[in-house]
Amino acid sequence: MAWVPPPRGPEAPRGQRIGARLIDAVVELILVVVALALVGDGDRPMAGLAVAWLVITLYEGLFVQVLGTTPGKAAVGLRVVSIDGVGNPEPKAAFKRAAVNAGLAVALLVGWVVWLVSSLTDTLGRGIADRAADTFVVHKRAPLPIASHDLPGYADGARPPRVTPLGRAGDLDVRMRARLRRIVDAPLLAAAVGLLALAPTLPVSTATFVLVTSVVWIVVFVADETIRIHRSGTTAGHQMAGLVVRSRRTGGPPSVGRSLARAVVLALTLYVPLLWPVLAASMAMVRWGDSARSLHDLAGGTVVVGDPTLDPEVQRQRAMQMRLGRAV
Repeated sequence: MAWVPPPRGPEAPRGQRIGARLIDAVVELILVVVALALVGDGDRPMAGLAVAWLVITLYEGLFVQVLGTTPGKAAVGLRVVSIDGVGNPEPKAAFKRAAVNAGLAVALLVGWVVWLVSSLTDTLGRGIADRAADTFVVHKRAPLPIASHDLPGYADGARPPRVTPLGRAGDLDVRMRARLRRIVDAPLLAAAVGLLALAPTLPVSTATFVLVTSVVWIVVFVADETIRIHRSGTTAGHQMAGLVVRSRRTGGPPSVGRSLARAVVLALTLYVPLLWPVLAASMAMVRWGDSARSLHDLAGGTVVVGDPTLDPEVQRQRAMQMRLGRAV
């Protein structure tokens, strides 16, 4: 029997989100120019950025807290709500969301790219600011509350699941957030990260020293990743997200050699800046490929799927908890 998608959820279409953002950006630019003309100092550019951040934070925070929307969103029929909440977001959520959006706005090109990528890669279009504030941009007439336990169904409606012979393939946004939880329960990696962060501050720090410490980090990462994936097919992040790494040939954890090949490709694309365009291509393969396999999955002969030991609904809820930043 063919898979029938659930009804479309209340999430706002990407095009309307971008249109609303452009309208708000024009208004914010005018307000920032006026504020800088009144209190700005051309000799203190950082102070000017601080003023711009404050103006945008107040603009977005006050409108969202009082009206539940901004002029841009109101113009295209959208509003901001808190997940599991009724009415406008509380002041804390409204201003947290506004502060993050303002930080991205004043970062100019980089901030806009981060906002766009974070919104486009999320199944429900929730960008960094929405994740930070636990909010959701929806149609203005969407029935409330937007319950967190309903979000997996909305996600499947927005992006039909891809099913492989070994189970449901992991989505890009879930895998990315699981990767950020990588060092949970991995003390060796946590120690290596700490040492790498301290390396540039040491008196003996040189370009060669930083390069050597970076190589050491990659070696430690590859060793840890290889052992964990070969032994259980999971890392702490995978477990939180209800995902496992499986060999396409055997259906179990990959062999040592395949796990090593997978870890090497992953480490190089993650931690060598020159290879970041390759990482972007790998992410695109996960986002749009039929089996959601990345370059390191191709190297390892693996696929990342929902943990078959879990009930399918538990898998979906774990994935959504990872998306919401609530995974434990």
